[in-house]
Amino acid sequence: MKLFSLTVDFAFKALFAPNPDLLIALVNSFPSFQGQNKVITLTVLNPEIPKEISSEKFSILDIRAENEKGESFLIEMQAFPQSSFPKRALYYFAKVYSRGLKKGEKYENLKKVYSINFVKKSIWREYSQYLSTFRLLEKDRKILLTEDLEIHIIELEKFLASFENLQTDLENWVYLLKESSNLKGEAMKILEKKSPSLKKAISELKNISRSPKSRELYEARRKAELDYNSGISGAYSQGKAEGLEEGIEKGIEKGIEKGIEEGIYLGIQINLESRFNVQTDSLMQKIRKIKDIDKLKKILIHSSTAKTLSEFKKNQR
Repeated sequence: MKLFSLTVDFAFKALFAPNPDLLIALVNSFPSFQGQNKVITLTVLNPEIPKEISSEKFSILDIRAENEKGESFLIEMQAFPQSSFPKRALYYFAKVYSRGLKKGEKYENLKKVYSINFVKKSIWREYSQYLSTFRLLEKDRKILLTEDLEIHIIELEKFLASFENLQTDLENWVYLLKESSNLKGEAMKILEKKSPSLKKAISELKNISRSPKSRELYEARRKAELDYNSGISGAYSQGKAEGLEEGIEKGIEKGIEKGIEEGIYLGIQINLESRFNVQTDSLMQKIRKIKDIDKLKKILIHSSTAKTLSEFKKNQR
């Protein structure tokens, strides 16, 4: 039986969300969570998986959790190549961080947010290191502004260690994440012996992979990813043909992974709000009534290239 690929976010969440002990083992394999920083407990806040996974309902299958200190964890498998992914990671960090302060509370009550991201494709191709950890440091003296931000990004494409050369817990986990669908025979047995957590992870993944319902959702998710990438590729080609490569790239990559329609809707909304600093609720309500993909692609292009909001609105008439 071939195991699900854990680079598909459905499989990743289906494995780790119901098993906080495995999530803890994965997190504690990172260098930042050793010694006093070791995580003792994690409570998953969004263990549910949407009943329907399709290109029309392409929700973000992240894992949000809290540890024993009340600190937040955003953990996600991201399969789509996006040069703007760092901004996306910062955006979701900011949303969670700002929600940690209730009205009337002091800033001192804000809790640290950890963002842990596994991305299938490389982001910084000029660097070979597969793990990057980001914090807020002063430019010249490297003074830490605050402990509250820590973003980890693992670029799976850069992880090239062979099975025989795995040395650390993190390498073992990253190997499993990247190669689960190719894992079999003696290699699987050896990996299972490396730790009780890895053994349980493989056992749980076997159970998930043989479930007909899980198989249906898994295949639907994979199809949705293919449809999404196909739609994005078409929009990119159209933008390039019109001489708008830079604008369409920004718009498409902001679309995140909501599928063809939802990705373009979200791309338009983020472009408008970030470029013109306005709330777009009423405008987006009108745009969301449009279901013609070709027309939506053109609107996405305009949201990336219009010099003013008025110019954008004029093009929609």
